[in-house]
Amino acid sequence: MSFSSEPSPRTTGTVSSYFSSSIPPDSPSLPSQRSYSQASQAYDEDEFEDHFEAPSNYSPSVSSSRPSVTLTTTSTAISRPSTPSGRRSRRGATPSILGQSESNDIICAVSESRGITPTVGIANVNLSLGEVTLSQICDNQSYVKTIHKLQLASPSRIVFMPSACAPNRPSTLFSLVEKLVPEAETACHERSAWSESAGIEYMEHLALDGDIGSLKVATQGKYYAVCCLSAAMKYIDHQFDVTFSLQSLRIGYQPSEDTMMIAIPAMQSLEVMRNLMSAKSKECLFGLLNHTLTPMGTRVLRNNMLQPSIDFNGVIRVRYDALEEMVSREEMFREIRKALKLFHDVERTLTKLITIRPATGISAAEEQITHILMIKSFLESVPEIYQALYPAECNLLVKIRNLCCPETTVPILLMIKKVIEADVTYMKSPLDLRNQRAFAVKSGISGMLDVARQTYKELTEYIGQYSTGVGEEHRVAVALKFDNRRMYWLRIPTADLDLESVSQHFINVIWKKKHIECQTLDLVKLNRRVADTSNEVMLRSDEIILKLVRDLRKEISPLFRVCESIALLDMIASFGQVTTTRDYVRPLIEETLALKSARHPILDKKMASEYVPNDYYATEQYRFHFVTGCNMSGKSTYIRSVALLQIMAQIGCFVPAEFAAFPIIHNIFARISIQDSIEANLSSFGVEMREMAFILKNVDSRSLAIIDELGRGTSNRDGMAIAMAISEALIDTGASIWFATHFIEMVRVLADRPGVLNLHLASNTSIDEGGMPQLNMLYKATAGTVDDEHHYGIVLARAMGMPSSFIEVAETVANDLRRRRESNQQNSESHKEIHRQKLMLNLYEALKQAAKSSNPEALLGYLRRLREDYLERLQEIEEM
Repeated sequence: MSFSSEPSPRTTGTVSSYFSSSIPPDSPSLPSQRSYSQASQAYDEDEFEDHFEAPSNYSPSVSSSRPSVTLTTTSTAISRPSTPSGRRSRRGATPSILGQSESNDIICAVSESRGITPTVGIANVNLSLGEVTLSQICDNQSYVKTIHKLQLASPSRIVFMPSACAPNRPSTLFSLVEKLVPEAETACHERSAWSESAGIEYMEHLALDGDIGSLKVATQGKYYAVCCLSAAMKYIDHQFDVTFSLQSLRIGYQPSEDTMMIAIPAMQSLEVMRNLMSAKSKECLFGLLNHTLTPMGTRVLRNNMLQPSIDFNGVIRVRYDALEEMVSREEMFREIRKALKLFHDVERTLTKLITIRPATGISAAEEQITHILMIKSFLESVPEIYQALYPAECNLLVKIRNLCCPETTVPILLMIKKVIEADVTYMKSPLDLRNQRAFAVKSGISGMLDVARQTYKELTEYIGQYSTGVGEEHRVAVALKFDNRRMYWLRIPTADLDLESVSQHFINVIWKKKHIECQTLDLVKLNRRVADTSNEVMLRSDEIILKLVRDLRKEISPLFRVCESIALLDMIASFGQVTTTRDYVRPLIEETLALKSARHPILDKKMASEYVPNDYYATEQYRFHFVTGCNMSGKSTYIRSVALLQIMAQIGCFVPAEFAAFPIIHNIFARISIQDSIEANLSSFGVEMREMAFILKNVDSRSLAIIDELGRGTSNRDGMAIAMAISEALIDTGASIWFATHFIEMVRVLADRPGVLNLHLASNTSIDEGGMPQLNMLYKATAGTVDDEHHYGIVLARAMGMPSSFIEVAETVANDLRRRRESNQQNSESHKEIHRQKLMLNLYEALKQAAKSSNPEALLGYLRRLREDYLERLQEIEEM
């Protein structure tokens, strides 16, 4: 392996090799010098592959050749070589269910132990952001956690050991990755690259200064994760000829148990990252919360929403404190948002600075200078953040302020200003940026550079005078324009332009509606001379810039930490923006889920005052919620709200409610959609059963599951039987379940099971002037089951315009079925016994909760009310 703190030698050659000649003797005389103004502003493959469904737009290539893939982090495009180690090339977009993400080059190495419970090591190396994430997962034979981790990472290439991707007998994990992560290209690397000692050596040489000790402690005993780091780095060096400067990479270990797992179907059906109807729509949870002002902040928000934290004391609570202080201090909040608007995507710039590539030529020199200008602009903007955070008192904001203190940033900025002009900054306009790069290095450092810049300045001034002369000659208003492809060109209105003169004097003519874009032969010659002179300026500047880059690489650790702190601040400020505009409240983290007047976050923004809020309550005593109601009563919205609010609470955001308390949830599952899967040759019921099999295999007492209309894809009798069997299994898991259904009989049968709470979305019927019943939705959750004697479905069918003859027959059948059901009900004594047992179990659970109280006076009053309630309910049972 090789580590380097020096850049690869850049081939500059002689000046004559880049420039054809200086200004020819016969060229028009140049104007005299004047003041120059600088530029302006464990799955079984058959059982679970549908759960990790491939993107709908994925179409496997029938070609056996490997197309080239471009790494975007280089100064010039580097084509990925065709290698025999890759099994196949499959380049696609990031799965649409994860929303729009940036184009990142992520190389992932995966290795596993063999056994009943395999241990999987993962190393994700983000070449675009200079970040390495190590994980070691204790998975099962289905590789649930591993596949989920890879899907969220969206790697461009996944590297395996040769034994895992053997053509005749590939491993189960490799086969699953090929099927379920189709946007990634698979490859293998030689067995000798997977070395623990080499991985430790990479950590010692490449990790940021100050991180090495904690990183070694975190990865101690994580053999497979460390081996994957070695393989990933050697693969990158071998395939792309890319190395990194010493102590420059952000290497971190991420335990798989530290974040919530949101199942991919849940992320899709709950519209966490994107809207189901339109990928460009902002009507999703990410679109609601994304008010970030920097690309770094957007990335942090996206990563947190994909994997919310489960660490209350270390992460969630400190974010609550920071957000509360931010929204309570209006002036500080406004200044923070104002300061954040000044920042570019410096995270990518710093990564390019530490990446050592064999790039040569003018484009590499220009890009290097651009990077320095962006870092200079970034450092000049940091004091604004420091000043805005001056009044902060909470721990997180104070820590961010300390990271952005002048003692950290000013010495680095002074180092840059020793070489770069103080008033030169990064600009977005092509011409402005070109001029800024040309005059970036201070005068007096290199005599030859000063001479080349003087020539460049005189040429650009002469081009301005030349364009004025063209306008005077043709008596038209000429505007001088510039772009990187054509360089200088002329825009001339066609209103007063003689068309004959166009063909005689102008070349490269592009006709527009009201003007032409063109050049002249003299202007093309001048462009060439300007380009030659600019190239000489760039090359001579680059000799000076390279030394500055070497010095800046030694300061990369504090720069990355400042960048990360600003990204986190941007995310919290984004939460503050939505909190102040939508009237959110700070949640409590308790063992009980209790929400008062909670609102669906997306619909709350869309419907504003029209939305009807609802209450939620879930404890160990009431953890399985049956939600019934007529069609269009709001059942789906009600159950989805609780999952979305749980995600918001665990990423550190306030929630739309009058009061909110949440437990810490480790997994979120959802079974909502009723779509079939043509690719997998499955009906909607088949997809439903596979997804429920996945949930049953992975749900536990720390999970939350949303299930909507289970069993509706088959016959009514079979569907209810399956739904009842699955419900009983879910009740036994102790998970928090929100189950919307139309199977009223099932709800009544399971109502006596411990932990079950029946709710229904209220509605009422009224009689219109014609004597017909009308259905009015109240959208309010109420205890008990929906009263099916009103035949809400029939009333709704009448409201939708069904013929009265059909409605009459439907009512006759429904009434007959109801009479038969009532005649087959159990005797009243058996019903009483069941209710007595449930009442005793509820009393037992309530006493268990009361035993945890630390307030004797409140406890005494609670016990009195509990006794009165128990006697009252017992009397009601005896009178049944």
